[in-house]
Amino acid sequence: MSNNLLECFLYQSKLAPGVDVTCVAQIVKAARIFNNSAQITGVLVFDGECFCQYIEGPSHPIQALITSLGRDPRHVQFTPMLHRERETRRRFDRWTMAYAVVDDVEVLSDLATLPGGPALDLLQELIPQLDAG
Repeated sequence: MSNNLLECFLYQSKLAPGVDVTCVAQIVKAARIFNNSAQITGVLVFDGECFCQYIEGPSHPIQALITSLGRDPRHVQFTPMLHRERETRRRFDRWTMAYAVVDDVEVLSDLATLPGGPALDLLQELIPQLDAG
C-alpha cells in the first residue's frame, strides 16, 4: 500500500447505559491529541444518545483505533457502516477530530438507514450545518 493511500472507517454506536454524557468531552479531547500524533482526521457527531464517527488516516493507526473503539465500554451497539482501505484524499483534512452535537435525533437515525457510501456522503453534506469547530 502506498504511503499516499488512506484508510477510512465510519460507524455508529450508542452511549452505554449508566455512562455519564460528560465523558464525551473527555473522549473528544483524548481523540484530538491521539489523532494529531497518528495523522488521523475525522468527525464525531453525538445527539445525546447516539454517536456517528468517521476517521481517516494511515492504515496501521486506523486499524489500531478501530480495535480500540470496538472495545470501548463507554458505548454499545458498535455498528461499522463503511471501511475503505484505498482512499486517495481526506474528506475532513482540517480536523484532528471535529465534534458536533445535534439536537435532532433524526439526523443520526437517517444516517443509520443508508449504506456506507451514501451515509458518508450525507454526513459530509451535514457538516457545514453543524457546529463542528
